[in-house]
Amino acid sequence: MTRLFLVLVIVLLCTAAFAETHPNDMPKMELDASYPRLSADELAASGFPDHLHAYWWPSHQPEADADGRIYGAGSFCSRKQLVEQDGLIIEPGRFSYGDFVTIQNQAYKTCDILPLLENLVWANHEFSQLLGLVCQDTLTVISPDNIPQYREQTGQDIWRLYKLKGNLAIIEPYGTLQARTLDGHGIFMLVADWLLKESLPQDLPGWLHSGLVHYLGQNGVHLSNYMLEFRPQGSVLYSPSLVNHILGQPVDPDPGRDREMFRRANYSAFLMTWDLVENNGGIRCLRDFLVLVSQNVDIDKASKKVYGLTMDELAAKLDPVTAGEPLGENYQNRRPAHPPQER
Repeated sequence: MTRLFLVLVIVLLCTAAFAETHPNDMPKMELDASYPRLSADELAASGFPDHLHAYWWPSHQPEADADGRIYGAGSFCSRKQLVEQDGLIIEPGRFSYGDFVTIQNQAYKTCDILPLLENLVWANHEFSQLLGLVCQDTLTVISPDNIPQYREQTGQDIWRLYKLKGNLAIIEPYGTLQARTLDGHGIFMLVADWLLKESLPQDLPGWLHSGLVHYLGQNGVHLSNYMLEFRPQGSVLYSPSLVNHILGQPVDPDPGRDREMFRRANYSAFLMTWDLVENNGGIRCLRDFLVLVSQNVDIDKASKKVYGLTMDELAAKLDPVTAGEPLGENYQNRRPAHPPQER
């Protein structure tokens, strides 16, 4: 009996410890959160935070603004039933709300595709609060019927989740993004990409732009897992200059090479930006920097004012080749798409 009791205690303790490491349980990205959000030991145990799956879980409730108006996942459709919202326009093959229009096959059931628009609105709301950036334009998002159409319309494959040009985006078919459990990440990344490009009068360095897109899209868990494929070849990390070069190039005609270089460059950019935000003043400092850039202050001057370093100096400080990986090189079996109790 004593031995059985000890076994049960050990199992319960291990289960409790494991429950604390679910990516959705980690501190959220908030303007006045305490940064770094996780200690080095906590980060190594939990992995990167990921809160962009929980809206599919039965317990999810939509967010509400200061006036009590709901937004985001569950605000237009609840349990596959349409929720009336002022400003929501539903037309055959075209939905619109606020700064966003979605174009899709009109054969879709309304509440099967409206989550795309919900996520666009949600991401825009979050980033306008966090970053202080607002775009005065309207983003139109096209969801093709299938992957062959996506490839034909974009000239790229599925490891690139969307193609953005100005105020028009073509995304991987939304149903496919959902099936890959990348719908939240893909849409949040798209909105971050759009806001940074359209609301800033100057281009950010490639590592910082891409890094912010993936950091704000909470894509670190997935990027880290993608690296498992490439680790047998050696280091998966790229220097800032190589990241900038790769991300500034068109799609490589060799699919395997394009997938590897694209994913490794984005992982390296994400690590740099994770370090920048988490260990250098948090979202508040990032917001101060972006607001200065939005006011057309020279990027180096803005960086110097907020971070005490020019962009090149900052990139050298954050270089992942020398700074390393906070999670190390081992693959860790994180399943953020599953609720904690289903792990």
